[in-house]
Amino acid sequence: MDWIDEILYKLKIKIDNLSLKKALIVYILVCVVIIGLMTAVTQKICSKWDDMVSSKYEDAYMTDIYNSGTHLIIYDYSKCDKRDRMLTEIIDFIQTWSTVVYSLAGIIGVSYLFYNNKLKKPIKLLTEAADMVGNNNLDMEISYDKKDEMGRLCAAFDAMRRQLIANNQKMWDMMEEQKRINAAFAHDLRTPLTVLRGYVDLLSKYLPEGKISEEKLLSTLKLMSDHISRLENYSNTMKQLNSLEELSVNRRHVECSSIVEKLKGTTQILMGRMGIDIKLITASLEDGTSMLLDEAIFMEVFDNLLSNALRYAKSRIEIILSLSEDEEKLILSVADDGRGFSQTDLKMATKAYYTDGKGKASNHFGIGLYICKLLCEKHGGYITLENGINTGAIVIAAFSIR
Repeated sequence: MDWIDEILYKLKIKIDNLSLKKALIVYILVCVVIIGLMTAVTQKICSKWDDMVSSKYEDAYMTDIYNSGTHLIIYDYSKCDKRDRMLTEIIDFIQTWSTVVYSLAGIIGVSYLFYNNKLKKPIKLLTEAADMVGNNNLDMEISYDKKDEMGRLCAAFDAMRRQLIANNQKMWDMMEEQKRINAAFAHDLRTPLTVLRGYVDLLSKYLPEGKISEEKLLSTLKLMSDHISRLENYSNTMKQLNSLEELSVNRRHVECSSIVEKLKGTTQILMGRMGIDIKLITASLEDGTSMLLDEAIFMEVFDNLLSNALRYAKSRIEIILSLSEDEEKLILSVADDGRGFSQTDLKMATKAYYTDGKGKASNHFGIGLYICKLLCEKHGGYITLENGINTGAIVIAAFSIR
């Protein structure tokens, strides 16, 4: 009998996958057939019962002859006992009202079966899912395998849920990116502002006393103007930027002497303000040497590395600026005499927002080395972290200059 079960199962699956309209028609047709059969059976049974009662009183009848020649036999049930008369009345009632009763029962049955088989489960799933979405819980999954309208509705709702998750993730990524941009902007303003503050203090202290020559004054004002221009350009760039990855590299020919002069100006003023001995070494850089370099990116990396070194240095920082052996890259090395990198730092320090919480400053964003890594890679270079032979951290940044 397994083949019968298999046929019935396939038939059930086929009916389950019918559209709501077709399924309702099938339910109604089946109900009509069942009502017809039950009515016919009921009438047949009632007729037999009526014959059984009538057979007891065959002598109590009258015959009337119609013009058509049909004999109509009318029994006189007044001669029947009380029990048979009651039974006869019940049989008449059943014969008269059975169709109506079966029809009402069929309507109720069809309604119940149609709702229970085609509507109940998907409505429950959609209601629960809507409540969860209303509570910002998108982890559920709507699973309804039927291929009718309710199945397509459940599938559409689940697709909407997945799209909401994607949209939320996109919005979260945008917020995180904006957070990174804001943190980068705040982080990169610190060193230029510190330098400018140092120049202002220098002029305020020595200019009234006449201890600054006109040449030194003009040189200091030029350096201050350069830093202000950097801040303006950086501010305009960050204002128009949607993500750090959108930063573009604008190379131009830059003289080595110009870069070295700016590094010296920055290190001298910071050395005076921070009380840290900063030594600048320019190896293999000849005067008149020209490089294809995005100066803004290079100075931003330099400011970040120097700012990080100042956070951890005890008394000394060493900066080395040189060319690679093939003269294809400009190498910037910044070393301090602090505690150095831990093993976790070496792996994680270039990740966004990573911080060990052990620096001198409490307002560390954990984004400086991440920005340096991003900018170096955009400039065709790289960044590496290592520890000195004795103590201290060394960060090496490389920039392609050809």
